[in-house]
Amino acid sequence: MESVELQKLQVEISHTLAGEQIDGIYQAVYSTTLQAIEDARKDSELESDLIYSKAGLRRFLNNCSDGYVEELLAAGLPHGRTLSERKRVFSKKAVRAWLLKNE
Repeated sequence: MESVELQKLQVEISHTLAGEQIDGIYQAVYSTTLQAIEDARKDSELESDLIYSKAGLRRFLNNCSDGYVEELLAAGLPHGRTLSERKRVFSKKAVRAWLLKNE
């Protein structure tokens, strides 16, 4: 049986995009990125001044302990009430101002 040597064939293809195609790709990537940023800001509640739970307040205060939040509340940390008497709502602006004044 004869041995047959196979040669590898290398093909190189090159394509240059037209300016309109590059602009289209740029606009698509830009709008997708912008939407992702807006979604992330909404999901992380960066745009909202209100915090609706103690857990959210702890996250806002760099993941402090529950005990520290209770100490702050006992010391007069400003908060409001939602429809339920048990639920508290906190303003990020008011919390920052209070902390700067009292800590």
